[in-house]
Amino acid sequence: MNTEILLKQIAAGDNDAFRLFYDRYYLQVYRFASYFVESSLLIEEIVSDVFCIIWQRREKLSQIEYFERYLYTITKNKAFYYLRNEQKISFTELDPLAGIITDDLDPEYLMVDKEFADSLKQAVDELPDRCRIIFLMAREEGLRYKEIADILSISEKTVNAQMVLAIKKLTKRLGNIVHFIL
Repeated sequence: MNTEILLKQIAAGDNDAFRLFYDRYYLQVYRFASYFVESSLLIEEIVSDVFCIIWQRREKLSQIEYFERYLYTITKNKAFYYLRNEQKISFTELDPLAGIITDDLDPEYLMVDKEFADSLKQAVDELPDRCRIIFLMAREEGLRYKEIADILSISEKTVNAQMVLAIKKLTKRLGNIVHFIL
């Protein structure tokens, strides 16, 4: 079902449509919240709050032009709210190769693949906070620079500069193989 149709049904108070919506966007919201918060319990609270907000504001959903941007913005704001209350910022484990499927079950290949994944994760974790968040939003969530800029309330030039910085630092750390992965 098309998201636009789903949102119109939710706006009309359709619980089944909201359940479909929840199932469709749960992992996306969870993963995005995890870029800001480490605790899985806290992430679950953020996700619950985001979906509660969507339900509470359901009458206005059909008026939102860029819904995914709206969803990411709510998630970011909720994460920052919880971080302010927790008085700390931390980030979760990143599995940078989770989306890559391999048919090669050669143990040596798997070991090298795991070592590279661990190295890439460590290199991403060492990026400055803003740089890491922007990198993850672009590479993991597939957001365009303009969308990232809108969500984080920064300029597109800043997003571009941070991505260039991230790729330079990752290339310096891991070599040119990074360009094939990214």
